[in-house]
Amino acid sequence: MMSSFSSVAFACQRGAFWPLLRRSGILLVLIPCLALLSGCGNFGRLAADITESRERLRVVSGKVEASACKDCEVIVVVMGDDQGQEIHNYRVFERPGQFRLAALRDSRFLVAFQDLNRDFAYQSTEPAVWYDLSGSAIGRDDVTDIVLDLKGPAARPLPPALEKLFELRGNSLGKIDVQLGKVVSLDDERFSRESAAMSMWEPIGFMKAGRAGIFFLEPYDPAKTPVLFVHGINGTGRNFESMIRHLDRQRFQPWVLNYPSGMDLRALGDGLVGLLAELRHRYGFSKMHFVAHSMGGLMVREYLAECVRTNSCDYAGNFVSISSPYGGVANMELWLDFARVVMPAWRNLVAEGPFLKSLFALPLPAGVRHTMLISYRNTSSFSRDSSDGVIPLKSQFRLDAQRQAVAIRGFDEDHVSILRSAEVHSEVNQALLANDFVPPAARTGNAR
Repeated sequence: MMSSFSSVAFACQRGAFWPLLRRSGILLVLIPCLALLSGCGNFGRLAADITESRERLRVVSGKVEASACKDCEVIVVVMGDDQGQEIHNYRVFERPGQFRLAALRDSRFLVAFQDLNRDFAYQSTEPAVWYDLSGSAIGRDDVTDIVLDLKGPAARPLPPALEKLFELRGNSLGKIDVQLGKVVSLDDERFSRESAAMSMWEPIGFMKAGRAGIFFLEPYDPAKTPVLFVHGINGTGRNFESMIRHLDRQRFQPWVLNYPSGMDLRALGDGLVGLLAELRHRYGFSKMHFVAHSMGGLMVREYLAECVRTNSCDYAGNFVSISSPYGGVANMELWLDFARVVMPAWRNLVAEGPFLKSLFALPLPAGVRHTMLISYRNTSSFSRDSSDGVIPLKSQFRLDAQRQAVAIRGFDEDHVSILRSAEVHSEVNQALLANDFVPPAARTGNAR
């Protein structure tokens, strides 16, 4: 393997990437070069994870129809047997319509039901249906065009294991899964630098280790509005420690998304729709806000686009992005030409690539207010171009993003220090309070 990358590593050592760095003026392009200099271990881990995901996982998708209740949530469950002893995955959908979720290669059955009382348990009176995957002769391939018709109670009983679905979160897909609602502190090892590196180079291992998910920093409080903090590439929720410390905790409760940042942003955005649908199904919150740093802003914007595509996420409120590369990374495509193993997220950062070209094609969901915070202190020794030391201002100020924003604020901070700025903390609190903020009424159980 070392010989596969030796010529590129030598080019890094000899300075062949210097013109590239001079033109781009950003440190994100330096990450692959530095990884090569440290040896091919990271690329080996990444290649192994990509191979494992291809060999173990597939996607099942189609349409859910439900005549009894067209606006009720639907839970689709993937199982390895018809007794419910092997529940491989499940996902909550806000209403009938298109569905898509991951399954294992040996998954044999789908079960869909409308959880009318929102208790994450199937009752015999709830509309349900079985679907046999084993008869599709699909073996190792994705399955599309499945129709799940929820006309009434299932013709055959559903397994008792479907009575406590929420408790299974983090133990499905062969433990390649995410945690939801676990209360932790930012001192947790999940938010360490080592964990951040693992999220890029070993995304499957990152999830297996229980590091991925939406984590609470305190028990859920129905009288406060959730604020989801979304880090960038090679980051964790700990990046927001100072900002969370200065969050208005009388009104807001901080949640942190810890995700495998090397993965494709389209898949991550779609996944976030499902995770938040599940949390809302569990806790019944009526509104939530988003604060995202760097590449996290791209992920949240893709999530919001998926909300529009699926006519969902009516809880989405204010969105604050910080130092986000909406215009991508200049010359990233040149690196992709060199790399034998490509981190999926790198493709999302290509300035004229398909992901960024379509990112702002759809409007923001109704009721979402986007505030753009820009950092402009250039601390980079590689370029004197206008930037924050990592992201050029040209990329932060993409015109399509500006047109959809309600406010744009600039700060004399670099790409990292902006998260510790007292002025920025104040601006974030103000942005979250926009639209005549009214605290949600206290709720109990799963009622909305």
